[in-house]
Amino acid sequence: MAPDAPVLVLDGPPGAGKTSLLARMVCALGDETMWFTEPNARLAEGLDAPVHPSPAGHTLWYLRHERAKARALRHLVADPATRLFVSDRNHLGALAYCYATRTEDSLPYRMARDFYARRIAPELPETVLTAILLVSLDQSLTRRGKVAELPRWEQWFDEGLLERLHTFYTDIAPTLCPIPPVIIDTDGATPEVVLAQVAGALADAGFDQTVQRLTTAAAPNPRPPLDEQFAGAYAQRGGLEAFGHPFTPAIAHRGSTVQLCQLGALHRDPAGRTRLWNPLGDPVRRVA
Repeated sequence: MAPDAPVLVLDGPPGAGKTSLLARMVCALGDETMWFTEPNARLAEGLDAPVHPSPAGHTLWYLRHERAKARALRHLVADPATRLFVSDRNHLGALAYCYATRTEDSLPYRMARDFYARRIAPELPETVLTAILLVSLDQSLTRRGKVAELPRWEQWFDEGLLERLHTFYTDIAPTLCPIPPVIIDTDGATPEVVLAQVAGALADAGFDQTVQRLTTAAAPNPRPPLDEQFAGAYAQRGGLEAFGHPFTPAIAHRGSTVQLCQLGALHRDPAGRTRLWNPLGDPVRRVA
């Protein structure tokens, strides 16, 4: 019986290169990988939507989402067609926000940490590898243009918040990872260097099947255009404000087509139906 696929989590402060790295890995590994975009409450609908539209409500939604993902992964990792699961953030993202924010209606950090310890940690698969990508305050701002593109993103340009996030990821986050993480300083590091360090961590953990493909694949073009087949669904679900910019071209994946954006992805099945990309949902699992 093949061993369970590892789950690789990419986490760290804004501008560290998490989504760019995810995009490169998705394009390199193709059908051998399944991935999770950064959890996005704005794209949740119906019973899956946040109960209350406050920072605390969104954080609870985020933590519950991570609990559901952890539970599902305990079964998904046994899929013989998948050699690697990659996640853009996990519980660390919610805990980092609670630690760093000064918003009065935010969820207290202690409550968020206790939720993780009691409800998420026991559900995690045995092999969850974490790569914490670090970036200095100046580089974080520079890489993101120094000014928020949309008003709702302004908090992520607050220097005090960024400093506290950096403290969390260097001093606290390593204690909240099931396996000691690899910590990568991305200041001055090329994408190839960062990718090589992540591939090395996978090899050190005994999962070297995918390493060669990761380190030899060409990088996707930065900021590719939105593919026309996804234009209608992208606009209908909130456009730039909900999804951010595309980070891959439209790519073939297990008989379907997917395009990854900063804050979500769209999935078009062989019958021409377009949905949100969701590896926990039936549409994607059926294709897989």
